[in-house]
Amino acid sequence: MKDPQRKKPLFSVIIPNYNYGVFVEEAIDSVLNQTFPSNDVEIIVVDDGSTDHSREKIKTYAGSVKAIFQENRGQASALNAGIEQSKGRIIAFLDADDYWHPSKLDFIYREFVKSPAIDFVYHFMNVVDNMGRIVDRYVYPDPFSASNPQETYLDRYLRGSLPWFSPTSGMTIRADCLKKACPIPEGFRIGADLYLHYILPFHVRELSLIRKPLGYYRLHGGNLSGGNLLTADKVRRETKIMLLIKEHIEDYSRKLGHDNHFLTKRLESFALWYEVLLDILMKEKMKALKKIIHFDGFLPNDDFLYKCFRKTAMFAYVVFPPSLCFRIQRRYRKFWYLLRHDFRNRLVY
Repeated sequence: MKDPQRKKPLFSVIIPNYNYGVFVEEAIDSVLNQTFPSNDVEIIVVDDGSTDHSREKIKTYAGSVKAIFQENRGQASALNAGIEQSKGRIIAFLDADDYWHPSKLDFIYREFVKSPAIDFVYHFMNVVDNMGRIVDRYVYPDPFSASNPQETYLDRYLRGSLPWFSPTSGMTIRADCLKKACPIPEGFRIGADLYLHYILPFHVRELSLIRKPLGYYRLHGGNLSGGNLLTADKVRRETKIMLLIKEHIEDYSRKLGHDNHFLTKRLESFALWYEVLLDILMKEKMKALKKIIHFDGFLPNDDFLYKCFRKTAMFAYVVFPPSLCFRIQRRYRKFWYLLRHDFRNRLVY
């Protein structure tokens, strides 16, 4: 008689770390304390040249985790190192400053067994401060909520419907699928998860969103989505990442034989929006206003309401404080997702 336990997938959990010695133990413990059988989970911690006490903290878990210590080469290099050493059929990522709900892997496993074609599972995230207090919640749209049943996710993507997935700590991917998108270019010293967001749609057969906050994203305010404070440095960094993604997408899609015209135009429109935002933050509002008036980054399938919303949002950033507009925009987006997906009825674990 076969042991049913043998049918469960083996998870590889990859934890990239750089100078998060104060947090890395909580991240590792949140995996060790999962309700999912521990003998079917391997933990790989990749320390990317930390200069704090991270390595000493990681070494205390000898026997429980596989540790990789390397020189500092950035997030992409750390993830690549972990993926290369992984043995699991399903790979989950966890940033060293974040942590998971104890039942996360159980929920993830249940999604994957629904269909052998599911390659990518992601979920909502609670946002916590340095004291672990929940201060916000990141929610995401259903990837198929507006799609034609006969239309694949890749079809929508190539028509300019950009991905909106959870950050690194909410991403779980079937290893065979993930390795088609790897190695991640080492130019992504930061934003490696965004690279995967934009490359995986070329390979994912089916994807699934769990409308429960199964992870805790620790708020540092170091990226554009982290916190409500907008700065010119953040926008410059996000612009650099977006342009790098655009460059790779153009080359990648061309090699696969896909028409990337609409996708490229959508990425260009987002890069232009970052330019406008930077002009506003640099107090060059007239320059920003001219760009908004002449903005024509819309696609044929964009409806009138979407165009009005985008234009109105741009003008609002000129008139009102950008950080206020950013907070309102985030709240509006979250409210809309919650309204469409009956969020209150889906939060019970």
